[in-house]
Amino acid sequence: MKKILVLVCYNLGLWGILGFFATLILGFLSCCANLSENVFYGFLAFFALTGIVASAFCVSRGCKKIIE
Repeated sequence: MKKILVLVCYNLGLWGILGFFATLILGFLSCCANLSENVFYGFLAFFALTGIVASAFCVSRGCKKIIE
């Protein structure tokens, strides 16, 4: 159980750090390119959804390896 918790925290922490940098980069690009807020939030939502799906996939694979 402890390994699973570490795996979940690691994946979500990694995507959190990547999300922070993605927010900075997308904010800078949207400001310089005069993109609307809808485009900015759309990209952030897509990035967040990608992170959640990738975390769920990696954790499920890791859980299968730990249980077997």
